This record gives sequence, C-alpha cells and structure tokens, in this order.
Amino acid sequence: MSTSRRNTLIRTIAALSGDFAAGFAVAAACVWLIEYAALGLFLSFLLWLLAVIVALALSQHVIHPAVTLFLSNQKLDVAVQAASTLADAIGITGEQVALGLARYGRATLSRVLAWSSSAKAHACPI
Repeated sequence: MSTSRRNTLIRTIAALSGDFAAGFAVAAACVWLIEYAALGLFLSFLLWLLAVIVALALSQHVIHPAVTLFLSNQKLDVAVQAASTLADAIGITGEQVALGLARYGRATLSRVLAWSSSAKAHACPI
C-alpha cells in the first residue's frame, strides 16, 4: 500500500472514530437532559434535532480540522516507522523468549522423566 493511501486510510478511520464519539456524547447528553428535565414529546423532538445539528457542526468544525492538524503526512510516516521498528524488536525478543521457554520445558521434562524412571527402578515389589 502506498504511503499516501495508507495515510488517507488512517485519517479516515480517525475522523470516523471522532465522529462516532462526538455523536454518542451528544446523544448521551440529550438522553440525560430529557430524563432529568422531564421534557414533553415536542421538546424532546426539538432537542434531538438540535443535537443532530450540533453533532454535525462539531464534526465539521472541530473533529475534521483536528484530524488534519494532528495527523499530517510527516507525523504519520514517523509514527508508522516507529511502530514497525517496535514490532520488529518485539518479534525478535518474543522469538528469543519462546526458544528459552522451550529449552526450559524440555530440560524440566527430561529431569521429571529421569526421576520417574529411577523411582520405578528402586520401587519395592509387593
């Protein structure tokens, strides 16, 4: 995947996540206000209508500009490079840990089997 497509995909996912978060926050505020203010049906409808407009404005004027500002191409390239370097380091370390655990397990198993066979050899026949 090219760098431009990757960065566009990351920004799109970030913007959608921000849009969902803003929508849920506004909806939660509406539900709270309707419950505690005991609004009637008409005022509840107006509040939901106003909440939709506020969520769209928040998305358009706050979330999307913030995503564009904080997720520039240069910042995304540096972040992806750092994440891939970290993943490579963890992969190497994880492989070494797995090999060490396998060696320890094999040595422990061989000791247990040796002890078991020696215990059977020295057992008293009944």
